[in-house]
Amino acid sequence: MLFPAGIRRRSRQKTCGKGARRVSYEEQDVIWRVALASYDPREMRVWTRYLEERNPAIRCTGYRSSRTLLERLEQGDVDVLVLGGRLEDMDSIQFLPKIRGLARKPLVLLRDDGRNEKSAVESLSQEDACYLIRQATLEDMLQELRVPAHRPAESLEKRCERIYRSWGLSTCDTNKRYLTGALRMMMGSDHRLAIRKEILGPVAEEYNLTVAAVDSALRRLLETLDETGTQTWRDFRKEYGLERRKVTIGRLLYALESKLSQQ
Repeated sequence: MLFPAGIRRRSRQKTCGKGARRVSYEEQDVIWRVALASYDPREMRVWTRYLEERNPAIRCTGYRSSRTLLERLEQGDVDVLVLGGRLEDMDSIQFLPKIRGLARKPLVLLRDDGRNEKSAVESLSQEDACYLIRQATLEDMLQELRVPAHRPAESLEKRCERIYRSWGLSTCDTNKRYLTGALRMMMGSDHRLAIRKEILGPVAEEYNLTVAAVDSALRRLLETLDETGTQTWRDFRKEYGLERRKVTIGRLLYALESKLSQQ
């Protein structure tokens, strides 16, 4: 799993490839510094008690005004910001632009209880790690703190693109998007997924393709890397135990997940 930059953890080395065991959420020794923002102190006390009791890794601090909240955020030591609708002096939506000027941006969970849709998290911006929680109960909030908080402020696409470039892949190679999509599916789960059915299947559906077409595209990507990959690609294979083994789609995904988890 990934964590926002700055979250403290003592990482445990994960292995990849056949027989690899995914490190569960509960096994990560982390501290999540969570800022709760709302005009209602009672609501924040309820959030704090519930979240800290359910997850001892969470440390909550409540803020009612935009001024004190911004002062804390400028210190750069908040990992997750939960905006609860309104602050004393402005609406949460009005506060969002202030976050974009921070040197270190926290991941933002914006509660929107005015929508009668199934609870979900949707990206509000490709540049900022900001997600919308719809119809959020406390249980929903806890679940969302487990999932988006694993994502760094920089988008997965940008991090992957840097890696792809270092491997010598062309910026015009459209097959990269399938690899990134498969990684997103894998990293959004806390258990091991079946490669074709549970990872490639949703990617194929997203791009209106068959699983066979996505599988074929990723195999061509691997062939390109083996034929024209840089020394960085060869070093990657060696570092993750793939130097003397055939690089399959599954092995590549688990190795990439491990690399991203260590950044």
